Amino acid sequence: MKSTSSPFSYGNETEVNNEQESRKFYQFYVGIDIGASFHVASCIRYEAFLDPKGVAWKRTKTLKFNSDSVGIAEFLSALKQIEEQFNLNKDDFLILLEPTGGHYSYLAQQVLLIEGYDLFQIENKAVGEFRKSLGISEKSDSMDAKVMSYMGWHKQLHPNMQGVTFIRPQTVLQSLFRTVMRDRWYLNVQLTRRKNQVQQLLKVTHPDLNKAFKKLSSISVMKLVLQYPTGLHMKETSEDELYNAISKAGAKNVAKKAAKILAEVMPNTVAVPVEHLVGRQKWVIEEALRLEESLKLIDQEIHDLLWGVPDKGIQPHPYTEILLSLPFVSENIACTLIGVIGDIERFNTYKEFKKYLGVSAENTQSGTSVKGTKQTNSGVRDARRVLYQIALIILANGKPHPTVFKAYYDRKVEEGMSKKKAIGHLCGKLANLIYSLLKNNGKYDPVVHAAACGINLADLTKSKEEKEPLLLS
Repeated sequence: MKSTSSPFSYGNETEVNNEQESRKFYQFYVGIDIGASFHVASCIRYEAFLDPKGVAWKRTKTLKFNSDSVGIAEFLSALKQIEEQFNLNKDDFLILLEPTGGHYSYLAQQVLLIEGYDLFQIENKAVGEFRKSLGISEKSDSMDAKVMSYMGWHKQLHPNMQGVTFIRPQTVLQSLFRTVMRDRWYLNVQLTRRKNQVQQLLKVTHPDLNKAFKKLSSISVMKLVLQYPTGLHMKETSEDELYNAISKAGAKNVAKKAAKILAEVMPNTVAVPVEHLVGRQKWVIEEALRLEESLKLIDQEIHDLLWGVPDKGIQPHPYTEILLSLPFVSENIACTLIGVIGDIERFNTYKEFKKYLGVSAENTQSGTSVKGTKQTNSGVRDARRVLYQIALIILANGKPHPTVFKAYYDRKVEEGMSKKKAIGHLCGKLANLIYSLLKNNGKYDPVVHAAACGINLADLTKSKEEKEPLLLS
């Protein structure tokens, strides 16, 4: 009797068989292109992708439905009709959608998850690149929805394919963290703009104010200007009156010195009547003060989200202490990272995590020639921004506060790497470390980290005085 066993080895046959048995192929692949007022969905059967000519899936019809309750109910009804027609379950559908437009996808996403469908998010840029790789020049909501369906099927065939990454959707808590930080960022941008406008106006209305105050856009100076809109209003004011006004505005530490300087300078001021600017100046300052108060309220909300408020039933976030154990990480940075990451279990490998954060490397390619590597342009911008900020403040405080990160950066520069590229590598190392800490649920230990990198931490801090690290807001 002849042996039927193959003379070739395929590795561990048991693992191969288990992988084939565990691989799941869906019967229908759903892609949803998200819009503000309406969404467009495609629902393509598995067999349509097997067309030898590759056109059957492109010719399928799509469903356009409103983003309100009626529209989403219409879409759910269409899915249930397919379930009944083909005798399927919700597990037979794979749904992909883009995280476009902030909250625009959130309602549909949560409704589908509650219904029990398998749902994943996919990067907007990945859809466009995949469409181009298929040679499709048409850019429409309908085609994007079909391409997402195709990406779902293709990923099932090639689960290790790079360039297409499925991410579990955000939870309610993650969405709240991310929204709060974005709101804070927008408010801070507006506040900076208003302060710049105040400084410009004060060059005309108060040309001598900079002799008493270093920062004209500070809160205390703006409150003082509300009381004395121009230099002419301050010209006849006594030193005692100026002292009281400056103290009331909140600058008690410098009130005496500033009042004395202004009392000497203001009688000789060259300020001219500019009543046409006073109204605008008042509005800009009041707007800046309102934004400053809003930022304080948001900072308090961030603190409550991170550390919890037992009286309100808000529990501390499990990642708070882990992230704040890292050097130079403030509550604002921790909140941003939590809002971006969500649940670390969404990511299977650190490479997937780095790519999502936007600090992974990709090849610089022309045709078939690979010329080198560069930092990817994909990923979440908020995460890349805060990692870059952490890297910069680590380097800026490298001498008074030496760290393993600074030693790594110096080594890369000494090897001949450009400083800009070395900062990118440092951001990648930070992402790797964050991934490891969150996966293992452990706080950052600089001694353990230094030992793992083959660095003696005592040598770094030998001649340095111990100081509290500066926090980056």
